[in-house]
Amino acid sequence: MPDEIEYDAARQRLLVGTGYIDNVPAAVWDYEVSGKRVLTQWFSYRKKNRERPIIGDRRPPSKLGDIQPDHWLAEYTSELLNVLHVLALLVEMEPAQSQLLEAICDTPTLDFGG
Repeated sequence: MPDEIEYDAARQRLLVGTGYIDNVPAAVWDYEVSGKRVLTQWFSYRKKNRERPIIGDRRPPSKLGDIQPDHWLAEYTSELLNVLHVLALLVEMEPAQSQLLEAICDTPTLDFGG
């Protein structure tokens, strides 16, 4: 069961434990939502050590969190490939989204003031 996910930028290779996936663009590896890298966040729920630090007065995690597979499931690989595919599509759409946002922001606003 892997416990680390890394990225080899020179080879465009996503390293998951002792395995890897080739042809992963850096922009896919770097893709963030709300300041968190999507791939590392996704992996954190599937890696061997899933412990989370207790912050502040938060109650301890449920014992149900200790119930997890003892090996990498085939469905994790399928999910990871799907996540990579979606992130690649999102990266591809970013320029068009940026142009659309600019066009919207450049449009005059409506004033319904009385």
